[in-house]
Amino acid sequence: MTRTTSTAGWLNLAATLLVAFAGGALATALGVPASWLSGAMIAVTAASFGRLDTRLPVPLVEFSFLLIGIALGAGLTPDLLKSIGAWPLSLAALLVAVVAVTAGVRWYLVHVSRWDRETAFFAAVPGALSYVIAVAATTNADIRKVAVSQSIRIFLLIAVLPGIIVALEGGPPTAVAVITAPWLQMALLVVVSAVVGFAFRWLRVPAGLLTGSFAASSFLHGSGIVVGTLPPPAIVLAFVLLGALVGSRFVGTSLGFLGRILVPSFGAFLVATVIATLFALAVAVVIGIPFDQAIVAFAPGGLDAMMSLALALHMDTAFVAAHQFARFAGIAFGLPFFLRWARGRDRTGE
Repeated sequence: MTRTTSTAGWLNLAATLLVAFAGGALATALGVPASWLSGAMIAVTAASFGRLDTRLPVPLVEFSFLLIGIALGAGLTPDLLKSIGAWPLSLAALLVAVVAVTAGVRWYLVHVSRWDRETAFFAAVPGALSYVIAVAATTNADIRKVAVSQSIRIFLLIAVLPGIIVALEGGPPTAVAVITAPWLQMALLVVVSAVVGFAFRWLRVPAGLLTGSFAASSFLHGSGIVVGTLPPPAIVLAFVLLGALVGSRFVGTSLGFLGRILVPSFGAFLVATVIATLFALAVAVVIGIPFDQAIVAFAPGGLDAMMSLALALHMDTAFVAAHQFARFAGIAFGLPFFLRWARGRDRTGE
């Protein structure tokens, strides 16, 4: 739900961005996980319920997709690539767990909650919240249901679970340092990511600009050509814009709608949690790692949040990072092409 900004729309756009940044800043001050994304999303959602036209112009949305793809691809470092090969069994189990969670939650939402198949699919994908929402925004899925269902799961996993574990261990998580790339490398990163992103969009890959920029950024970082990522203000801007985009999907939505999908969303969270926990327990027993470390590695939460939690609890951060990034990369690279395949099956009546 985007719009082409006209002269009459500039005031609404300025108000929307002001609300989004204010919400993100407040959430950051309160220490909310994924604060700029979640804070902007909540604030713009509230403004949407207040009948402000919060829809964003298409170029601004695409710009946020480009920034997010670049920033997320920075997680694929040469060291991480080396460490991924050290745990083939648990990584294989993670792949099966992602499929099992997606299938289980999708079945629940389709057959128990009676959601349509495309919406249920995006709501079921475990993790990669920003990416899933961005891709879902390019389809016929009900983005409001996807956003709320995914947000409930992310809130419980990133806010509640880490809070309980940290409280038991004593002490808050330590923030992961972000390295800004040198200017020449940053220029190369932006140009190559933009070119590949527009090429993917021209090829009609779902969320092509996001997928292409992520692929290019991952290659440049994984090969060691680029070290570091965008400046923190650029990353903040990207997540504020995405939070505003999600919040804008609630324009014209009633509180009654939210009430109707809370139970299905919480049920989906329970299904996903049970399946992921069973896989984590099995992996912990087979390869002999602490159960809480397996839980953090398999948890469909944010990469940064899970890494911070692992660091605070003195876990094997390489193990957690390898699994969290492998899950995200698998979803990011596989989702658009699986979606194209699924649509082809639908058109042929299979």
